[in-house]
Order: sequence, then structure tokens, then C-alpha cells
Amino acid sequence: MFSKISTFRQRIQKQRHKSSTPIGSHYPGNEDVRSVRSIQTFFLPKSPLSDQFAYGTSTSPAASQASVDSSILSSATFPDDPHRSSSVQVDEIDTRNHELLPYQDAEELFLEEHEGYFAHLWIDKVRKDQYPKLDLQKLVYLDYATAPLYSRYQVEKHMKFLLQDAEPWASRINSTNNSLPQDADYINATSNRLLNLFNTTEKDYTIIFTPDLSSTYRLFAEMHPFHKGTVLLVNEDNHEYIHDITCFAQRSGSKILSSLLRNRDFCIQSSEMHRLLVRRGWTGLGRGLLVYPAQSHFSGVRHSLNWIIEAQQNGWKVCLDVSICVPCIEIDLSLYQPEFVIGSLFHVTGYPSGVGFLFVKRNSHSVCREKETNHLKIAEVPENGRTVRTVGESEGLATQTFAALCFGLEHLETLGTAYIQTRVDSLMSWLIDTLKSLRHKVEQKPLLKIYGPLDAKHRGSILVFDVLDSTGNALSAGLVRRVAERSNIILGIGRLSNSNLAFPSNKKLERKTTMKTVVRLSLGPVSTFEDVYRLAQFLACFRNEDYISAEALGYVEEYTDDC
Repeated sequence: MFSKISTFRQRIQKQRHKSSTPIGSHYPGNEDVRSVRSIQTFFLPKSPLSDQFAYGTSTSPAASQASVDSSILSSATFPDDPHRSSSVQVDEIDTRNHELLPYQDAEELFLEEHEGYFAHLWIDKVRKDQYPKLDLQKLVYLDYATAPLYSRYQVEKHMKFLLQDAEPWASRINSTNNSLPQDADYINATSNRLLNLFNTTEKDYTIIFTPDLSSTYRLFAEMHPFHKGTVLLVNEDNHEYIHDITCFAQRSGSKILSSLLRNRDFCIQSSEMHRLLVRRGWTGLGRGLLVYPAQSHFSGVRHSLNWIIEAQQNGWKVCLDVSICVPCIEIDLSLYQPEFVIGSLFHVTGYPSGVGFLFVKRNSHSVCREKETNHLKIAEVPENGRTVRTVGESEGLATQTFAALCFGLEHLETLGTAYIQTRVDSLMSWLIDTLKSLRHKVEQKPLLKIYGPLDAKHRGSILVFDVLDSTGNALSAGLVRRVAERSNIILGIGRLSNSNLAFPSNKKLERKTTMKTVVRLSLGPVSTFEDVYRLAQFLACFRNEDYISAEALGYVEEYTDDC
């Protein structure tokens, strides 16, 4: 009996003989995407890590793009079947690790167990066409939380806009100036696509754009009507920028409380959170404001959106941070409707990096402007004025920025966040099951310590862990990342705990002020089974004590040379 994947490959081979359509000429939902063989690369947004990685060459990603010869790219060999769920030939993968099944067997078993992933193998074809450098350099990229990738389609469309359509004076837009019709078109398109991404409309939410996530937090802190008697309930898992909100709340005389996390898995302590939400007598003007993230920036834990409903039922307003979620976690604002949503398009589109946004629910709050200062403020009355397109902060944002964001969101729509989440959940489930089973050769002690819950249900796209030696001591996260780079695997560094919730005036919040450095992997829209298999294969090498000793010595020598 043929396996599912074998049958699938045979069917695709037959289809290829019937059609001469080139790879990448189109994919579901977007007939405008074309395969341009002259630009065979993927792109990284500017970040502190971008220039450190050579990705198999001696130059940075941007330099690699410029230096790659088009004739070499044109002659690059791809697997015969564009719908394979992996991009490296089977005979190129080392299967000598006895704790892992041979690659093809593992892949077929994975596809049989994860029907959702199997149903969306066409995304692998998008990866080949839109992010070809991943395959050309046989790169395993697992650091989307630090520097998300952006597609060739986004860059080509934006380049065409800049060269042919953009006005040369490049107007900047803010909430007070009169923008050009072209500006309005791209602001409208961007805001509509962004609202659609969260399954909501401009009838439900007003949007305020800002230059970055930090600006969004600061703007929200300045706009929100904190006053004496207000309660601000934060969480140990909040982003470090929560400090802006807590400072404003403190100065206004608000009471600040923190809900705690469980030590064993970093999930919210349900009983403690429930106790805080239902407690009587906080204030006569509503209980206050709850601010928490849908996914942890630190551990990757996915927090329940049901806290929104419980908080609102008990008189709280809710501000939800979605900055690290989309596009790998689907957030449906038609089901859950917090009063405020804070986020960043950095992880949504990858290009241009930084732009932040704030959603304000229209049926409960309105955005107005103070006559004396011209500053934006949030009023607790329904919004009857402008629906969206208010751009925050005096410096404003350029029209070109909104054009680029629009193209990025357009590309993301062709993939679909529901499909992306299905794939990411499948890969994360396999990763957790596989990594927690890895053991040292000596005494069969665990090879890894995974932080957070060990079930994919409470996981997002991020997994943090330590590699342990045979004595149970954690290896340096920097060592593991550096050794992974030699195998063309890009990992990130994470820091557990959040010291930003330590307020001198509130002793109850002075908990966990130390930061632990750990290895962090983060999946993205085009992550594949081959990516996670190669990671597991690499980590299994640490079962060998001699391998650890040799790599640690090399790491120390490199570190000394760098210093």
C-alpha cells in the first residue's frame, strides 16, 4: 500500500505533465504574484542580528542578494516535485541518529498524523518561489521572533511603486495634516486589510498607527484616562513596554496589581486571576483596566482569550497585546472583543519593520483631541467620528510605508492565517514530542529542558529550552546558537522572567527580577517539517559528550578571538 505522501507525489507528477504552468506563476488567492527568476533571494528586516549571520556565505543577507550571480541562480537545482513537504533531497539528510526515524519515514508519519498540515502543502511551493534563498542555501531559519522574513512579492511590488507610482516629494502623514488622495488610498487599504486580518471591520474599531510598538504603548499610556481610584491589572508576561503604562498609571494615583504565572509552565495562575477579576469594591467607575498578551514574548505560552470575556463580565476594560502573535496565531476579534488591541506589523509583514497600531473599540470609546495640547485622548463614549486612519505621533509616517504594509498584508492574505496556524501547531506538536524524548547516551538523562507547557494547545510559535549536559547542567545558549549556525540553523536567544514589573512602591510586584538566557526557536509562516527535523537532528548530536567538549572548546576560542 502506498503511503499518503507517495500517492500525493504521484498525483502531482501527473498534473505537471498536463500543465506547463511555471512554478510560482500563481498561488491561491493572488493571480498577480509572478516568478521572477532574476531575484532569487529572501529578505531580512534590519535588526541587530541581521548583519551577524552569513547564511552559508561570507556576506550579510543584503550583500548576498547583490552578489549572487543570476546565472548561478538560474541553474540552481530544485527537487523534482514542487509539492514536496521538504526542500532538501532525502539523501542529503543524515539519518544516522538512532533516536530519530529516517527522514522520509518521519515525514510520512508526520503527514499521516497531521491532516491539516498535509492539506496545505501548497504553502511549501510559495516558500520556494517567494523565499528561495532558504532552499538555495539549505538554511533552517527558526528565529522569526527576532527578524521575520519578508517575501520577494512584497519587495517587487514596493519597488515598482517607488519607481513608477510614488510622488517624488514623499509626503509624511500625521493626524493633523491634509494628505494627498494617494496617501488616503494606501492608508485605507492598509487599515482595511489589517482589520480583515483580525476578522473585524472599521465599524467595530478605530485604528491609530504609530512608528513602532514602543510608541504605541507610550501613546496608549498618554491617551488612557487613568485617575485616582483606577485599578491597573498587569501580568508577569507583559511586554517590557508595559513600563510606560504602569508609570503613567502610578503618577495618576492608580492602584497597580500583577497576576502571577505558574512556576511549572509559565501559564497564568487561573485561581489568582479569577480572584482579582471578581474582587468587589475596586472602584465605583468600573473595576479598571486589564493588560495582558495573547502570547508570551518570553516563553511562547499562548494565554487564553477567555480572560477577555471574564474580565468584561466583571466590569473590566481589556487591552490585549497581539504583537508577537500574528500571523502564526489567529486572533478573531469577532468572537473576542477587547476594548483595546496593541500590536506591531513587524511580525506580520516583516517589511518595513516597526510600525505599530492601536485598535480602540468604537461602541465603548472614542478618540478625541485636546484643544489645549492637540494630544489624542480616549474618551469613554461611543465613537461617532473618524473610523480609522489616525496616525499617531508628530513625526508621522511616510506614504511609502503604508504602500509597503499594504503589499505585505496582501501577500499574507494569500497564505491565510488559519492555514499558517494549522501548520505551526502541527510542527510545534511534533517538536515538543520529539525534543522531550531525546536522552543522553549515558544513564538516559533528559537532553533538553523545555520551558512552558508540554502540549501544543497552550503553545504559540515560540519554544524556549536549555540543552543539558549529562550532569544536568545547562549549556550556554550562546554556545548552542553558535554551533547551530555552523550547521546552517538559525536560532534565537530568549530571556525568561520580566524585571519590568518591579515597582519600588509596590512590594508585591517585586518578584523574579533576574533574567535567564535560554535558546529560543520561533516558527514562521513558511516553516516546514524539514526545518524542525533538522533541528531535532542537530540537537541530538549533544547526546555525545565528546561532541559537547569539542564544540565548547571551539566556542570559547571564537569568543576569545572576538573579544
